[in-house]
Amino acid sequence: MIISPKLISALLVSISQMTGYSIPGEPPRVRPMSHAQLAEEVCGKPCGVLAFTTPTGEVLIDESLMIGRDPAATSILVHELTHYLQVKSQVIPAVLTCDLWSAREREAYDVQYRWLRLQAPNIRVYSFEVRRLDDPILPDCPEIRPLPTGG
Repeated sequence: MIISPKLISALLVSISQMTGYSIPGEPPRVRPMSHAQLAEEVCGKPCGVLAFTTPTGEVLIDESLMIGRDPAATSILVHELTHYLQVKSQVIPAVLTCDLWSAREREAYDVQYRWLRLQAPNIRVYSFEVRRLDDPILPDCPEIRPLPTGG
């Protein structure tokens, strides 16, 4: 899977317009990988993760997602790029507390679903796309490990 720089740029502009975050001069590194590799890197064991943003802002994403062709899949990248902008917007890296993690997740889900709604020609299509995604209810705050900064 190759995710075009043009798509990433367009998504960053959309996210920036929704959030007010500045877009850094250097684009994010987006690293597609197999689901097994992603799960091992993020969870250390098999798990349901589809994408993840590291503390440095690198986006890891399941290569089986049809980014750019499937709106629901692309919205997962939107969620992660929101985390990228969150990380890059901080002058001094913040200590990741449960409250900060929760606030970042709420914002990333809000942006993801707003972006998905803007892509849908009508509410019926939007509802169909939303049902294809995992439950948007935020899980309990995870144990904060050195790696996790986004979902």
